[in-house]
Amino acid sequence: MTDFEPKKTMQTIPFLTKVASGTLAVAVILVVGCGQAPGSGESSANSANAEALQKENASLKKQLVDARSRIDSLRAQLNGADAPVVDGGMSAEEIIDELMNVKLTTKNRRAAERRVQFLFESLIQQGDAAVPHIRAFLNKMEDVEFTVQRSEEEEDGRGRGRGRGGDWAERLRNRTRGASLDFEQPPSLRIGLIDILKEIGGSSAEAALGEVLSKTGRGFEVAYVAKAVRSMIGPDAFRDEAVAAAHELLSDPVEASNPNSFDRNAKRYLYSVLEMYNDQTFIQSAQGLLVRDDGKIDDTVLDYLDDVGKEQAMDAIYQAFSSGNVTDRGDLGDLARAGLKYTGANPQANQMFKDIMSSDEYDVRVKWTALREMDDADDA
Repeated sequence: MTDFEPKKTMQTIPFLTKVASGTLAVAVILVVGCGQAPGSGESSANSANAEALQKENASLKKQLVDARSRIDSLRAQLNGADAPVVDGGMSAEEIIDELMNVKLTTKNRRAAERRVQFLFESLIQQGDAAVPHIRAFLNKMEDVEFTVQRSEEEEDGRGRGRGRGGDWAERLRNRTRGASLDFEQPPSLRIGLIDILKEIGGSSAEAALGEVLSKTGRGFEVAYVAKAVRSMIGPDAFRDEAVAAAHELLSDPVEASNPNSFDRNAKRYLYSVLEMYNDQTFIQSAQGLLVRDDGKIDDTVLDYLDDVGKEQAMDAIYQAFSSGNVTDRGDLGDLARAGLKYTGANPQANQMFKDIMSSDEYDVRVKWTALREMDDADDA
């Protein structure tokens, strides 16, 4: 029966290994014995025996080669796509089930992280056979975060140990973590599985990653998959799918039920996708999003307009600067930095510089920013 063939094969390998080892030992003995030159006083009978031993030696060597060949063949069958069983006898589905139940605590963190890494490596070894199972899980839109879960007592202790400076540092760490696409360890199961698809490669894995782009509602995943496929295939890989997903989620965001730091930075990730592909088709829409309802500048939008829109965005930058709706000195300085680099080539940039230097509405900080930008422009 097919279901039992892998077990029979596993039992056969140790037997063949013993045969191969025994054969090798006999062969070595015979080679050593046959390699000794007969003494001058030996009879012709000894010569005949030596010739017989040489023939036996050749026969045993052939048996050894055949045994090794059979062992290699059986190992290839066990590790091939038709037998999705790896170390420990776990299938891809069983591995994913175990990963879904991983819980990291302060006590088991190291052991749990090592186990997660082992399970990920086991999936990679299965190759294409693991892809359908990974694909099925990703389509469920479920996830498990690989973060340490602390008890209430531990959280209380952390709270008492942090002062105001500690809270600020924690927020800074969260912002930095949320804006990154590079990790020493996958922060969640879905990200780990995306990494595995990247490692496996091939058309099936690429198709599974394309499905994530078309179905996910998380900006972080759109950016992470876009980065993965570009490294696998090339800079324009899945361009249409990634850009369309970014446009859709920027225009109609999906609220995460339990948002983490990545979800809270979804907009920044989505604009980073547009920057990856140098997509200029969203410039007009972004211009209308530059100034928020509270009069603050959306720095994520400004970064996109500055990096991708460039001089095309000068009108929106100048309008925001001169409208009077933006009053924060830091925001005005950011607008000045983005616009004044085009001074000399763009009339609106020229007017912006003139307004800053001649008007009392702008304080020393904004004027200093303008002078510094002009100095940088002269050096360029």
